[in-house]
Amino acid sequence: MVDCMIFPYKDVDSRIHRLDARPKLVFVVSVFVFSIVFSDILYLFAVLMFTLLVAYTARILRSALSILKYGIYVAIFVMIFNIVISSGSKVLISFGPVTITFESTLFATSMCLRLFLAMTAFSILAYAVHPDELLRVLSRLGHKTTTSLALSLRTYPTIAADASNIIDSMKSRGVEFEKGSFIKKIKSRTAVVMPLIMNSLERSISISEAMEARGFGTTKRTYYGRKSTTKIEKLMMISFSISVVLGLILFMLGYGNTDYLAGSIGDYSYHNIIGVLVLFIFLSPIFLGKKGG
Repeated sequence: MVDCMIFPYKDVDSRIHRLDARPKLVFVVSVFVFSIVFSDILYLFAVLMFTLLVAYTARILRSALSILKYGIYVAIFVMIFNIVISSGSKVLISFGPVTITFESTLFATSMCLRLFLAMTAFSILAYAVHPDELLRVLSRLGHKTTTSLALSLRTYPTIAADASNIIDSMKSRGVEFEKGSFIKKIKSRTAVVMPLIMNSLERSISISEAMEARGFGTTKRTYYGRKSTTKIEKLMMISFSISVVLGLILFMLGYGNTDYLAGSIGDYSYHNIIGVLVLFIFLSPIFLGKKGG
């Protein structure tokens, strides 16, 4: 339960989950790049719908939507803030010093779609990529740094689990944590601190001794077994990388890049539709995940 708060990975049997972590990581990075590069509402909305379809295929759509639900409050703030501070020529509503323009509304909508797109990509990373697999991939960048990161990420859930066990143990001995005044509750919980610190110190000593016994950092690291990617997964990574390049080319050519505050409302033509479809073609291999055994 505590781990779920920090590592919300869902062990679901789906095509997306059966994939190696690397193609999923490249896909998520591609979507993050699109959320930064594109400013056109049509492009952002299309990629957002595509990403939600991936979440549906991974059977994590409900979890992804729950994350977006919390993002609504941030989106409302972003919408109001951008509408108020941005300017434009086509006035929709004006009351007092506040003027809402058509251009600022479109710009604020674009910013909110960027936010939702980035959050949806994050939800795929959180719910469909196992943290151990992610750290294994990132360890190629430096196993010492990755080990430190892994230990840091596990610190809070480990301490929280220890605290929960200590509290349960003390409750079984008759210690009351829920009754009494606020001050009394605080005093009763301070009794948990000392055994919690002792547990943490003992665990840190055990980890350091285990790492020293295994010669961590003394020689070049070896691997008992290294999971290799299949040809299809390699082709997926190439396809997702090409989609990023195409997205950057579209951006430089002016597609998906609409400056709403400058008065542009998007010159939509069949070129834009073709551009979006080409992106989808190179992103769609994500649906070709491994079939169940």
